[in-house]
Amino acid sequence: MTTLVTIGDLVMDLLLEVQLPARAGEHQTAHSLCFEAGGACTTILAARGLGLDVAALGAVGDDVVGRFLIELLAEAGVDIAALQMPSNSTTTAVVSLSDRQTRDHVFLGRYGQGGTIHFNAAAAQRLTAADAVFVPGYTLLEERLAGLMAGAFSWLAREPRRVYFDVGPFLGGLQRDRVAEALRLVDVLLLTGDEIAFVTHDLRDLLRRHPQLTIALKLGERGCRILSGETDVHVPGFAVEVIDTIGAGDAFAAAFIWADLQGYSLVECGTIANAMGAASVRRAGAGRNVPSRAELQALLDAHRKGIDLSC
Repeated sequence: MTTLVTIGDLVMDLLLEVQLPARAGEHQTAHSLCFEAGGACTTILAARGLGLDVAALGAVGDDVVGRFLIELLAEAGVDIAALQMPSNSTTTAVVSLSDRQTRDHVFLGRYGQGGTIHFNAAAAQRLTAADAVFVPGYTLLEERLAGLMAGAFSWLAREPRRVYFDVGPFLGGLQRDRVAEALRLVDVLLLTGDEIAFVTHDLRDLLRRHPQLTIALKLGERGCRILSGETDVHVPGFAVEVIDTIGAGDAFAAAFIWADLQGYSLVECGTIANAMGAASVRRAGAGRNVPSRAELQALLDAHRKGIDLSC
């Protein structure tokens, strides 16, 4: 079975459905509240559901939240043996305020604190067994993971694997040399239009400087745009009722990675990933709520895409 290693961005989400904007001095009762795995946990769980073996590198806190994530990932069959839990540390957490009427969100978060996470023998063993590696951009901003990322990048420079990198909305906080270091190792770059400026002034120029790259530009309900070599194609999205967009990009990444590793064409990869994103926004939250392969197949069949996911 194909094995994917993910690095970092293990997050607990506290999801509150409210009316936005939430103003100082005003009080309101949330329409719903739930705790759910977020960030790369969504990508991990979606990849597992599609059939990939997944090993998670990084850290969770020595707290009730970290233990919850550990149990959740273990129950899903994720290899968590190389995860680190430093004593007296905390887990990265995000409070997500979501307005279902306006589809707006407010995210309030804090990176996990405590302990330095190093690249060790367990991490090297997982990378050695991996067919591919997924790195969320958030990982590069979590200070305690700096040693892990430096070691992983050094290892990947010597022992190349197929690397998928999701830019994320905060990569602009990094110095350009850190971004360039990452891009030299990346095979597939996933990003939104708002994130282009974090890596380049022009996508075509980025491809000229990094000809190995395939770029999947996420366009929300309009689908995605795929650029690779001479290919530049728009892959249409799926018209669905939108309940909540939290986690849709993380789920999109999992589906694109799975499809690419199974040998589907770039257009098929984009279509499958679009289907995952569309199926994801039809429900609230992410994490354990990610759509199943059967749901993706049903959506693809309903739109007569002619793609069989049973490979």
